[in-house]
Amino acid sequence: MIGLPTVFAAIGSTLPSALVNWDDAVEDFIACYEERFGPSEVSTINVDSAFFLFDHGFERVVLAYAVSTEQLTKRDSARMRGFPNVNSSVRRVLGDKAFVADKGHFLGHASGGILDINLFPQRRELNRGWSGEGKRFRSMERHVAEHPGTFFYHRPIYDDDTWIPSKLEYAVLRDGTSWWKNMFFNK
Repeated sequence: MIGLPTVFAAIGSTLPSALVNWDDAVEDFIACYEERFGPSEVSTINVDSAFFLFDHGFERVVLAYAVSTEQLTKRDSARMRGFPNVNSSVRRVLGDKAFVADKGHFLGHASGGILDINLFPQRRELNRGWSGEGKRFRSMERHVAEHPGTFFYHRPIYDDDTWIPSKLEYAVLRDGTSWWKNMFFNK
């Protein structure tokens, strides 16, 4: 597996000083997760300039982070349609409190995000920018997509043992020095 210094070197840059202790932050994220759900089977999956921390016990992403790139491929609409219907699991889990979900991307497609492990049930008005929160979320995603080489992360926060995050922490490292962070409600 390659690390962040290698990813930044591949794009002709050096690791920003704000990321020198990134491994410690990742350990803190995992500790928070395990405090809530107990010991986990988390492994790191590296795909190009993206990293996914995946809990094999609950079969869900715990953290996704990347250095943004140009959009890697044209959106594969047929494959997205073939992905499991996220609304069926949202209805099954939440019943009367279900929301209409999109197949959201932890790491946006326009900034180099892939499919499969990167997809999750995301509240439609958040994903599409139809609400106040959604407008903030989309502006952050646009910033990442318009500035290739930007480090960002997306951390789902779960309140049960499903793959449906109750909240989403999205953070962008601007100019390699300052964090632009927001917490979004997904349930």
